[in-house]
Amino acid sequence: MATTKLRDVIWESLGCSERQTKNIIDIMLTDIALFDKKQRDYGPDNIAKFGLTGVLVRSSDKIERLINLQTVSIDSVQYKPEANEPIRDSWQDLSIYGAIARVLMDNNWMCKGGTNRVQEVLHAE
Repeated sequence: MATTKLRDVIWESLGCSERQTKNIIDIMLTDIALFDKKQRDYGPDNIAKFGLTGVLVRSSDKIERLINLQTVSIDSVQYKPEANEPIRDSWQDLSIYGAIARVLMDNNWMCKGGTNRVQEVLHAE
């Protein structure tokens, strides 16, 4: 219920008019919660260590997984049964990697202690 209220506030605050946007907001709010949860486990330095290249490699791994698991017919895309994580999780990870990449591109990725070590590494070269 609280998420529905938050979604509606975001939708109205942004001046959205398309009803489908509410579904996208719901998905993005779920992505934000997952990102926050995973950051507690990984910490920020795993991204800072390899920057955009690391995010690109992680994204490529997810795309290759999706390609490997899909079967395409003329009118649909279907997936073979996955052995590990659900297909949906790969799509969600890609969504989050896109957001991480944009934060990196904006030079706003903060490391432990509040420093922007990504920039320190880039400027040291």
